[in-house]
Amino acid sequence: MLLRTGILWLVLALGAGSCASLSIFQDGQDSFAQGLALFNQGHYHEAVPYFQVATEQNPNFAQAYFYLGRSMINLRRWREAIPPLRTAHRLAPEAAKQEIFDVLLDAFFAVALDGLGPNRPATSPGRPFQ
Repeated sequence: MLLRTGILWLVLALGAGSCASLSIFQDGQDSFAQGLALFNQGHYHEAVPYFQVATEQNPNFAQAYFYLGRSMINLRRWREAIPPLRTAHRLAPEAAKQEIFDVLLDAFFAVALDGLGPNRPATSPGRPFQ
């Protein structure tokens, strides 16, 4: 898992670096860096607004969407994690898509399990698809 995360970072960094000369990733970079510093310290709630600003400043900033979604997951805000993770998946380079998909799938499962509640069965007897 650590290796895959490292590869994801490398791919996204190379993509961002190659586009930096074109000013594609200049917008939002400062906000993203501040959000990432907070995220790495475990301050997910405080990181969210920085990632949101980064995505507003640069709607093509896949890494900002990815970390916005990861922050939401760490805050157990499963449903709110899905849209930015889907956007990150759509915008990311092909080599990063599997890692993003795995995190997105975790969010989908969490939403499904959260919807079951602690005392609610998945199905009623005799009616498996209610």
